[in-house]
Amino acid sequence: MMRFDRMAARYDSFCHTPLGKFVDEVERALVWALLTPKPGETIGDLGCGTGAYTIALAQAGCEVIGIDESPAMLTKARAKSAAGGSITYLQADLADLLLHSSTLDAVLLQVTLEFVADPAVVLNEAFRVLKPNGRLVVGLIHGGGPWASHYRERVERDPTSIYSHAHFFTLEEICDLLATPPTAVREGLYVGPDEFRTIDDAWFLERQRRETEPRNAAGYLAILFNR
Repeated sequence: MMRFDRMAARYDSFCHTPLGKFVDEVERALVWALLTPKPGETIGDLGCGTGAYTIALAQAGCEVIGIDESPAMLTKARAKSAAGGSITYLQADLADLLLHSSTLDAVLLQVTLEFVADPAVVLNEAFRVLKPNGRLVVGLIHGGGPWASHYRERVERDPTSIYSHAHFFTLEEICDLLATPPTAVREGLYVGPDEFRTIDDAWFLERQRRETEPRNAAGYLAILFNR
């Protein structure tokens, strides 16, 4: 994950584009519906990057621990204002968290598992730090969807792309890694990058396809597991 150091300076730029804003809106709504953060809860944001979700959770009144392996990403995160929210940033290996067992109300892995060396170990480490009945939400670029196809094609054009290291999971693969069924699943991002025109048009297609297309056609999955 240290390879993300070289991306830190430009990491947030995509979210400032119309397409990036649409993607963020879709993914964040799905994550929030499952994570259901409550004021006063302690939540771990594993693979927090430059802190987008970490800050949003802090602003929702949570005590947040943002953990990433990349020093450059954490430098960017720490430079941002949390508007009075409570955040602790830690640099740590996601397979060996510097946290006591059974201490967190919830854990988020948002588009992180795709890039780790041993996803089963990371998932079990996330479970270890959860309190009994705690919530683990995993946000994924779905392996069968249009965005995974887009990133695979990008790697064919540019083998140095960060996505050359990524594995795009299916729901079944994640459940096999944890050896437990999910409590709930939300799917979205049915609109691929090549067909995006405007945010309004994309949302029209997104809502339409959620009614007509199967889960396997979704570009993104949010999955809830309870300890």
